[in-house]
Amino acid sequence: MSKNNIVKAAGLLLVINIGVKLLGFVREMVIANGFGASFASDAYLVAYTIPYFLQTILGYAFVSAVLPLLSACWKEEGDNEEAYRLGSSLINLTLIVMTALAVLGVLAAPALVWLTAPALDADTYSLSVELTRILFPSLIFMSAGMVIAGILNSRYRFVAAAVAPGVTALFVIVSTAWFAKGNIYVVAIGTLLGFVGFFLVQAADLPRTGFRYRLVCDYRHPQIRQVMRDLLPIIIGLAVNQFYIIINRIFASGMQEGSISALNYANKLINLPLGLFVAAVITAVFPTLAELAQKQDKQELAATVSRGVSLSLLVVLPASVGLMLLDGEIVRLLFEGGNFNAQDTLITAQALFAMAPGMLFIGGSMLLCRVCYALHDVRTPLLCTAISVAVNLLLCWLLAPHLAHIGLAWANTFAAGVNTLLLGWHLQRQLPFLDADFRDTLGKSLSAVAVMGLVVFVLTQLWPAARTKLSLLLMVGAIILIAIVVYLAVLWLLKSRALHYVLDDLLKK
Repeated sequence: MSKNNIVKAAGLLLVINIGVKLLGFVREMVIANGFGASFASDAYLVAYTIPYFLQTILGYAFVSAVLPLLSACWKEEGDNEEAYRLGSSLINLTLIVMTALAVLGVLAAPALVWLTAPALDADTYSLSVELTRILFPSLIFMSAGMVIAGILNSRYRFVAAAVAPGVTALFVIVSTAWFAKGNIYVVAIGTLLGFVGFFLVQAADLPRTGFRYRLVCDYRHPQIRQVMRDLLPIIIGLAVNQFYIIINRIFASGMQEGSISALNYANKLINLPLGLFVAAVITAVFPTLAELAQKQDKQELAATVSRGVSLSLLVVLPASVGLMLLDGEIVRLLFEGGNFNAQDTLITAQALFAMAPGMLFIGGSMLLCRVCYALHDVRTPLLCTAISVAVNLLLCWLLAPHLAHIGLAWANTFAAGVNTLLLGWHLQRQLPFLDADFRDTLGKSLSAVAVMGLVVFVLTQLWPAARTKLSLLLMVGAIILIAIVVYLAVLWLLKSRALHYVLDDLLKK
């Protein structure tokens, strides 16, 4: 795939991701409005911790393992029965294993909740156990859906997999806003049904690739066994951010009420640009990385990695600075209201300010891990994850007694930096992706974001206090628009290569 195709594919996915993320934030706003930062929302988040952890990491792991396999064995012409059998076996094995895991999760719910949040009071603990039993079966539908997503992406079909999370969000929004009426159990049931929809949307698109499902389970096939061997290291390697979340909730469970929810809402905010743009770049570039790695074209592979990192940096850097400068305003605009009060806004904004710089590192590690997997290197991300999680745990232990939930947020940022720097150092020795284009993007983006940050700071000081949600919306919207214009204008004046690449590619027919 050419650079032009990567940019345009990422652009299409960006548009879809914007809609999906908007739905995701509507979901968070609806839950916040209905339950605030309360024991019920804490219980729901604790109950969702392990299912969400497994869903997120298993999902990305399945795509990372399945896509290179299907890309390698799919023939553009001729018989693809081997690909059908391999893909079908992976779907069927996943359904069997995840069903067994879901049953175990339901039975072991009391122990899982205690391990996730050991300092919960009795009422919150009991509610968390009951919600965990409702949510755990969602693993079955999410995991099978992500295997199908890997098959779809290997054939350069991205739309269904990108739209599917929006279906899940819609189910939660409808169940919370129209049916829950303060009943958190209804929200949990809506979440489960949302993942059923997640699976069905992608399964419906599978026949359009030419793929033909087979009722087989060839677990002895050597390539299936290789996927199974690689899966655990890939899972752990991609689990780094979820490990941070679990560690945060363990420490935060003994802090003031609402600390878990504040960290969760801040994490949702930093995941917005990551899920919008970085995920779009990764999804678009990963099939190309797998093809180039298979051909052993290291020169073009390094160039593709450099373009991917540069495109991500172009967006994530200003987004990170913007969230730090507008932390309180953004949290108040999106979440405050109903049971989410000014104190909830304050503690969430404090967490957001500390987490925002980590976006740069999280985005970098998301892409660099996929480069390792395209090169069939599953050990390096595993080792880097182990080191960064140890750093996170140590920093949480050191900072939490003095900074409470803010210390946990800063621990995430520093640990993410360690992970990304280790991955980058390792890959640079094999692929010189930190080339002139990347250095140009980094230097000029830093200069542009410095000017942008100064403008945003001055505007926030001079702008009249917003007393209503409408005036706050106008304020935040205007400042963000001005910031984007300033940032792009400075990049243009500095003749940023990455910006010109994007503009040139988007304008090509």
